[in-house]
Amino acid sequence: MTIIRHEAVPFALSNNLWKKYKLGETTKITDPETKGAAVRNIFWQPKPGDFVLPGLGNARLGIDQLQAQGVMFFACGAALMSMSAAVAQQTHQDPKTVQQEFMASVLPGVRVVPSGVWALGRAQEHGCAYCFAY
Repeated sequence: MTIIRHEAVPFALSNNLWKKYKLGETTKITDPETKGAAVRNIFWQPKPGDFVLPGLGNARLGIDQLQAQGVMFFACGAALMSMSAAVAQQTHQDPKTVQQEFMASVLPGVRVVPSGVWALGRAQEHGCAYCFAY
């Protein structure tokens, strides 16, 4: 299982929000195809060549690809609320409206939990081990 938290929370959002709010600029994610700031979520339904590992070639690391292999994804609700509030402030929009837009744009199969830390604790209660990778 993977819990998407903090600055990674845009990885749990659909392409329309990446384009509308320029999330590639915010996250400093470059689109391997255009070499510019991503206006699509490259972690959702990646294109061939998005993730190439030396000596291994094209890697199937997209969220949808990993979900098909049984990986569960959860998004931190607190991080979603925080990021949507920041976007609302930057774009001079109503925070509730932007929050609803963010929640409606969570990727299929990604479950929103109240808190990423809470989800981690619950997973550990059920025998999962914590492994941080950066």
